[in-house]
Amino acid sequence: MRKFWMILSILTVLAIRSLVEGKKLTECEVVKELDRAKISKSLFSNWVCLIKSESGMDTALITGPKAASSYSFGILQISSSKWCTRGRKGGICNKRCEDFLDDDIKDDIACGKKIFDQDGFKAWSGWMKKCKNKPLPNVPSPPCKRRRRMVPPIEEIDAALV
Repeated sequence: MRKFWMILSILTVLAIRSLVEGKKLTECEVVKELDRAKISKSLFSNWVCLIKSESGMDTALITGPKAASSYSFGILQISSSKWCTRGRKGGICNKRCEDFLDDDIKDDIACGKKIFDQDGFKAWSGWMKKCKNKPLPNVPSPPCKRRRRMVPPIEEIDAALV
């Protein structure tokens, strides 16, 4: 019986984890979502730098506790102290903080736009430390094209095989 409960507990944890499946995004994936959200292309580099500095592009990142027992969620590290509420809809973005932990970043960007409209990029300490007045990343323009790998000439391949 004890084994049964242990297995059931493990399966429950795995099932819950799969519901909140995050991932590390590429710059291309982020840029595509920024473009869909009608973010100005002139700001793409700042947004990508912000996302890299805040979360390392990890959609499932939770950090905290911070001031007033708040936590920060998702790719934009949206704070539960003001912008979302843990466990239920709320905050200025009227979202559950846990909604920012999946790999669909549309809602993260929508809330991020509200944060930006109110406070600008200075709302994010990661942007202030790592992006403000610093060289910004060169980001691909949407739609991102896969780079072709350069294949050496056939003569070089033949020479390597001999």
